[in-house]
Amino acid sequence: MTNRITVLSETVINRIAAGEVVERPVSVVKELVENSIDADATSVQVDIEAGGRKLIRVRDDGTGMSRDDAFLALERHATSKLRTEQDLVGVATMGFRGEALASIASVSRLRLLTSDGLDPAGTEVVIEGGVLRKSEYVGLGRGTVVEVRNLFFNVTVRRKFLKAHATEAGHIHEFITKLALAFPGIAFMYRENGKLKVDAPRVNSTLERVHTLYSRDVRDNLMDVEFSSGDARLYGYVARPPYGRSTMRSVQTFVNGRPVRDKLINGAITRALSNLMERGRYPLAVLFLELPPEQVDVNVHPQKAEVRFVNPQQIFNVILDGVHQALTGAPFNPPPGPRERILPERPTTPVARHVQDRRPPVQTDSAQSRAPAPAPPPTSEPPPPEPARGESPRGLEEPSNRFSSLTFLGALPGSFVVLHSENELIVMDHHAAHERVLFEDLKQCDRTGGGFETQDLLIPQVLEFSVREARALALHLDLLKNAGFRVEEFGEKDFVVKGVPVWLGTVDLEEFFEALVEVMLDTGVKGDPHRGREEVLKNMACRAAVKETKAMHPEEMRALLRDLDRVGSIDVCPHGRPITVRYPLSEIRRKMGRR
Repeated sequence: MTNRITVLSETVINRIAAGEVVERPVSVVKELVENSIDADATSVQVDIEAGGRKLIRVRDDGTGMSRDDAFLALERHATSKLRTEQDLVGVATMGFRGEALASIASVSRLRLLTSDGLDPAGTEVVIEGGVLRKSEYVGLGRGTVVEVRNLFFNVTVRRKFLKAHATEAGHIHEFITKLALAFPGIAFMYRENGKLKVDAPRVNSTLERVHTLYSRDVRDNLMDVEFSSGDARLYGYVARPPYGRSTMRSVQTFVNGRPVRDKLINGAITRALSNLMERGRYPLAVLFLELPPEQVDVNVHPQKAEVRFVNPQQIFNVILDGVHQALTGAPFNPPPGPRERILPERPTTPVARHVQDRRPPVQTDSAQSRAPAPAPPPTSEPPPPEPARGESPRGLEEPSNRFSSLTFLGALPGSFVVLHSENELIVMDHHAAHERVLFEDLKQCDRTGGGFETQDLLIPQVLEFSVREARALALHLDLLKNAGFRVEEFGEKDFVVKGVPVWLGTVDLEEFFEALVEVMLDTGVKGDPHRGREEVLKNMACRAAVKETKAMHPEEMRALLRDLDRVGSIDVCPHGRPITVRYPLSEIRRKMGRR
C-alpha cells in the first residue's frame, strides 16, 4: 500500500509561510523595519529599487546580533521576543512570531549583515531561495543591514500578481510614513531608486513629526484629540470638516504604537463624523489608542495588521466620543447638562461690539424665531429665569463669539450673505448655517425628551400612508413628540397631525411627512437605529431651515450668528457641506497689488 499523506519538506513549508507573511514588497519592509524598532534602533534607513522587486535594503543602528543569533534568526519560529505561551498574552513588541526572516529568505536572495558590538567582527550570511550560500566574518559597527534582492524570483505566480513599480512603492511610502508618526523618537529615511522621499529626523513629539511629514495646509486644519475612558486613552489629531480626502487611507490609526487597519476603529471614526462630513468624503486623522496590552490581541492576522479587542464596545465609544469632542466640543452622546464650549477653530480678533446687539430680532419668518430652544435638563432645584431672546439657552455655558463677532456686510444676489472679520472676508451659506442650528437643537431635545413649544393646528390634518410606511412612522412617534409635533395614529394606515413646533415655519405638511417617512424606511433597512434617528432629524432641519434665496435682515443674521456660537461653532451643515468660505484679507491685498 502506498501512503498518500507525506510530511512536507522544510523548503515547501517555508514557501507556504512566506505566502502568508510576504504578500508584496511592503510586507518585507514592514517585517524588517519592525525588527529594527524592536532592536531599539534610533535610526532606520530604507532603500528600494523597482518598487521593491529588485532591491529592498533596511539599515539600522539597533542592538544587532551575535554570530550564533544571526543563524538562529533565519530559522522558522526563532525569536528573542517570546519564551512561553503566556508571553502571547499582552505582546508589547512589534514582532513576535519569528517567521519573517525565514519566510523572506525562502522567496528572495537575502543578505544579512549584523553585529552586536561585542564580538570582534560582524557576521555576513547570504541565503538564496532558502538555501545557505555564504557565511563569513565582516567588519561592521553595531547594528543590522538586511538586503532583499529579486523578490519572488522563485515564485513566479506571486511575482505576476505584483502591481506597477509606482503602486508598490506607494504602499511602502505610506507604511514608512505611518511608522514615522508612531515613533517620533526614531529617525526615518526612505529612498526610492536613489531619490529621497522621506527624511524624518528624531523629534520629541508626535506634533513635531506631523509638522515634518504634512503640508502647512494640513497642519492648519488639525484639531487636537485627547480623550480617556477607563484604562483606554485616545490621542492625536483630526482635521476639521469640511477638510477631507476621497478615501479612508487618509485615516492613520495605531494601537499601542502598532499601525492597524480595523473595521471597528474606522467605523467609530466614520460615525463620529456622520453629521459633520459630506457622504463619500473621509477625514484626515492621525489617532493613537493606548490600552493595557492584555486588552488587545495582535495575534489574529499573519501580517499583524488587524487586532481584536477584549472590550470592543468600550473602544468604539472612546473613539466615537473622542473624535466628536475634538471637533464639536462635546462627546457624541453627552449626558444631559452643561456643554463645554468649543475653542475657536482659528484665531480671530473680535470687531466692534455693536454686532453683538442683543435686541430681539425681527419676528416675521426669522431664523431666530424659528430656531428651536432646547429644554433644560431635569433638576431638583427651581429653574432659573428664561433667557432673553437671542441669549444662550439654559443648560449651556456662555457661548464663544467666533461667529457673532463678525460684521454683516450684505447679501449676494439671490444667494449667500457676506461677512467680515479684521482678517478675512467671509461668504456664508445661511441656509446651511440655520440647518446646523436646527439640527443641534433637535438632537439635544431628542436626548433630553423634548421641550419645544407646540402650536396647535386650527384644523388637524390627516395623512394616509401604505402599511409599510405607517409602521415606520409609528416607530418614530416619540422622536416627533420630542421635536414638538403632536401626531397620533388614526387607524391602521392614517395619522392625524394636531400640532406642529413653532420652529417649523410654513411648509406643506404632506410633503414634509412623506420625505420623513422615506428617510425612516431607508435608514431602518440599514439597521442602525441611532443613525436612523439622526438622519430623520437632518431631514427635518434641512426642510425647516431658512431658504438659500431668502433675503435676511441684519438683525436676523446677527441672531443666527449668535445661535451658531451657542451650538458649538461648527463649520459644516449636518450633511457635511461647508457653512462658510473664507478669503484672507492679506490675499486680497496681494491681488490688488498692495503689500
